[in-house]
Amino acid sequence: MTGSDKPSIDNLELIHGKYEVIDVRSPQEFTEFHYPGSINVPLFSNKERAEVGTAYKQESPDKAKEIGLKLFSEKLPVFYEAVHSLMKESPNPIVITCARGGMRSGAYVSLLNSLGFPVLQLEGGIRSLRQYVQGEIERLSTIDWKAVVVGGNTGTRKTIWLEKLDAEGYPVLNLEMLASHRGSIFGHIGMKKRSQKMFEWLLVEKMQQLESHSYLIMEAESKRIGPVIIPEWLQSVKESGRFIELEDTMESRVNYLLKEYEPELNEEAFAEALQKLTRLKPYTKEAVDQALLRNDYYTVFYRLLEEYYDPRYSHKPEDHIEKNNVLKLNISGMNEKEVLTSLKNKIHSAVRKE
Repeated sequence: MTGSDKPSIDNLELIHGKYEVIDVRSPQEFTEFHYPGSINVPLFSNKERAEVGTAYKQESPDKAKEIGLKLFSEKLPVFYEAVHSLMKESPNPIVITCARGGMRSGAYVSLLNSLGFPVLQLEGGIRSLRQYVQGEIERLSTIDWKAVVVGGNTGTRKTIWLEKLDAEGYPVLNLEMLASHRGSIFGHIGMKKRSQKMFEWLLVEKMQQLESHSYLIMEAESKRIGPVIIPEWLQSVKESGRFIELEDTMESRVNYLLKEYEPELNEEAFAEALQKLTRLKPYTKEAVDQALLRNDYYTVFYRLLEEYYDPRYSHKPEDHIEKNNVLKLNISGMNEKEVLTSLKNKIHSAVRKE
């Protein structure tokens, strides 16, 4: 509770309690970062928010308030219905938040309280949650993490194996899942875009769950996964870990990529992504372009793996990892159960060497 006349809670009360959250920021603000599970009932649309900001800067604060009050009154019925429906659906208290816990959420909280709705305001707004995340990232960076790193050429199904290990209770940090991106130039296809801020929230949440474990399992990711950047200290954890390198046949890898990316169902996005591969050698680009015209995606992937991704992988930073920290695992010809059994054995062996 703050010193104002509006009932409120702080970010820790929200995180550790059971609340329903209504976020009144614009859709653009909400997409960039929001409290998981919250619903967006914006006071301003993206365009309206820009208009209010322009009026504040170019005319006066009073003019901006005048526009804001007009929009506030127009949207009250929609907001009232959202709160009323949420109260019927959930017994949990309702928290209203905006960017900084200021006028937008404050106006709604004051009005709803006067009407007998016991809603709360989040102190400091979404900004306070960002500050919490940043503080936790700093704290987590001080922990002496031990890692088992699963690597291998593109198409060796590293993420698939991590997902299955995670489902069995192994301490997996699946960075691609948190980033909502598969890491390659095609990694965004079929995935929902995730911002750096949302990635960091999910990263903190997951690593808090892994704190009690003596080690974590992660994939040999680059510093950047699509638009998302991995913290430098986490990269250091990866580089100092025990490394398991998966090997598989080219045929198996290509077939997996065909199944995973479904290029025939995402032709436009796939072709667009290929245009971003500006470092292809001329003969590779010509072969890939010709195969693409024939919808011969097997050849597209085969040539990309053989002439682009595999050579790049051989020059990744993992090369400087000491050889005694690398365990090889050839999974060609193995079924799923055999791969998982072999991978678990390698993980246990890597952990014993720590």
